[in-house]
Amino acid sequence: MLKNGLLNKVSWQRVFAALLLLVTCHVSAVPTDEITQMLKGQEDAWNRGDLDAYMQGYWKSEQLRFVSNGKFRFGWEDTLAAYKKNYPNKEALGELKFTIKEIKMLSNYAAMVVGRWDLRRIKDAPTGVFTLLIEKIDDRWVITMDHSSD
Repeated sequence: MLKNGLLNKVSWQRVFAALLLLVTCHVSAVPTDEITQMLKGQEDAWNRGDLDAYMQGYWKSEQLRFVSNGKFRFGWEDTLAAYKKNYPNKEALGELKFTIKEIKMLSNYAAMVVGRWDLRRIKDAPTGVFTLLIEKIDDRWVITMDHSSD
């Protein structure tokens, strides 16, 4: 009886330890899922007409690089100012859709994202492609370099 009682106690301790291990081990999201979610957040912010929220997907640094229409832009503030100048209202913003073609992980903290952007507005429907360098900085995935073209 003592032997069976001790065996049951040891077995239950092992089961409890295994369950505890499963519950306490936090399985982090796959980086590509986190990156996709960040870009979806940008898309949603744009479609709400909230450029300040859209810019949260970019690295808030003077080292941010943005290349578009044959021009180089440096820094988060200058990028936000350019967005606000070129898209002054909801009509100009239209509705944005990103289509991600590839996310290539370069390391645990960096990825290259290639995709297409499509804008639907009352007067037109511009479209283009992008290549993004996205890095994990301060525990957040942010765009550190954006090359977008028509």
